[in-house]
This record gives sequence, C-alpha cells and structure tokens, in this order.
Amino acid sequence: MPVPPAEVSALGATDAAQGALLAVVFLTGAAVGSFLNVVIFRLPRRESLVHPRSRCLSCGERLGVADLVPVFSYLALRGRCRHCGRSYSPRYMVVELATGLAALGAWYLFGPTLHALLAFVIVCCLVVVFFIDLDHEIIPDETVWIIAGAGVVLDVMGLVDRGGSAAVVFNEQISSGLGYQVVLPKSVVGMAVGAGLFVAIAFIAEHVFRRPGMGWGDVKLAGAMGAVLGPGYQFFSYFLLSVLLGAIVGLVCMAGGWRGRRDYVPFGPMMALAGVATVYFGDVVTPVVMSRFLIG
Repeated sequence: MPVPPAEVSALGATDAAQGALLAVVFLTGAAVGSFLNVVIFRLPRRESLVHPRSRCLSCGERLGVADLVPVFSYLALRGRCRHCGRSYSPRYMVVELATGLAALGAWYLFGPTLHALLAFVIVCCLVVVFFIDLDHEIIPDETVWIIAGAGVVLDVMGLVDRGGSAAVVFNEQISSGLGYQVVLPKSVVGMAVGAGLFVAIAFIAEHVFRRPGMGWGDVKLAGAMGAVLGPGYQFFSYFLLSVLLGAIVGLVCMAGGWRGRRDYVPFGPMMALAGVATVYFGDVVTPVVMSRFLIG
C-alpha cells in the first residue's frame, strides 16, 4: 500500500530533525574533546586551563576560530598550522573524534538523561587519564574526584529509583534473638573494595616480588571506578578486563622491543579503556568476562 505524500514528507522531516540533533550532539562532544586536549597538555604542567588562549606550539601564533573547529579544522588544514605550516599531532583530532562519538554513545545508550551526562563526564575523565598517564605516568587527582563524584550521584539516583534494593545490606546476628542490619550505599562500598583490592596487589608486589606493582594513582582510580560500578560483578569484570589489556599490551611491548621484562608500563591507560567499555557496555561486557575468567 503506497504511503501518502503527506506522511512521506513528515517522515523525511523527522529523519532530518533526528540527523540534525545527532550532529549537534556529536559536535558538542567534539568541542568538549577540544577542551580535553588543553587539559591533557596543561594539567600535568599545572598551567591554567583558560589562560592564555591556545597557540601554535611551533610559532607561538594565537589560534583563531578557523583553527579550532573540532575535527574539521585538522582535516581542512591537513594537520598543519595555518601560520607556519608545521605539522601537529593527529592526537588532537583523535581526542575530538573520540569524545564526539562518546557523546553520541551516551545519547544512544541512555537517552537525554542525567545518567547519559554523568556517563559522558566519566568517559571524558578516562580519556584524560589515558593520555596523561601514557605521557607522564601520573593520574591527576582532579579526574579521580570527578569520576568518584559522578559515581556517587549515579548511586543516589539508583537509591531514589529503587530504594533499598540499590544498596548493600549487611545482616549481623549477635545472638539468637538479637541482631542488626547495616545499609550502605554501593558507591561507598565500591570505593572501599576497589581501592582495597589495588592496595593489596601493590603490597603483594612490593613485599613478595620485590618490585612496584601499582602506583597510588592506580589505587585512587580503582576506588573511583568502584564508586561508579559498585562492589559486585561489574567491578570485578572491569578489573579482569584491565589486567587482560595490560597483559596484552605488555607482551606486545616486549615483543616489539619497546619494553623489557622489568620495565614499567603505565596501567592507567588500560584501566581507562576497560572503564569506558564497562561504563557504556557493562551489561554486555560483564557476563562475557565473568563467564570466560571466573564463573567458567
């Protein structure tokens, strides 16, 4: 049965509006990525994130609007400064593209909700962690606090929606007729479990194997991700996925001759990648990881 012209026109208008909306979401995310590039460069150097304005690192010329359009400026200028012609790293475009796609992912997975915004904020912090730890082998406390804060807010939202079923309940029996119950938010228990697990690994590595196993930045990031994921299967699948990625990267680095057996490989980037996968696709990732490595 043919569709009436009026309905075809309405469907076309709807598709166009949806496409325009998705374009706005992507460009907004990419613009955030442009700011994250500034954070990645300046935060480890303890420089202001707002002053001075962005400049070319080769010639020092101030960058204008035409130089700062996310993704498209890099493509239009072919990765070169408009003033001096020197090339600059494609990482800037990669970060902008990644955060644009992350914004689309949050919108698609969680809809126009506060949950989507908080998930996107967490992923943005993990992008910063990935590159700063890769470059400087440090994980800024600022990113950790933001991730933990987002996790607490998500937990409060869960408590409001689901009540006590979203909390961790401990039942203690003192005697046959006397007992008590402790109800704790999942974010608080998750922080303790996440940080505690990584502290235990660091202690064992240092005192048993006589080598550093975890930096304190890794410990704090694990605690923050525990606040986001809670103390259950999702956090442990996140931990296992981080370790798996770390093992793969370590083997590749040794095979390529970039690292020796006793050389340090930053673990923060692996934690960041696993974090993005678990925050966005936890319902898919967790059963797969747990069935392969823990449950059998």
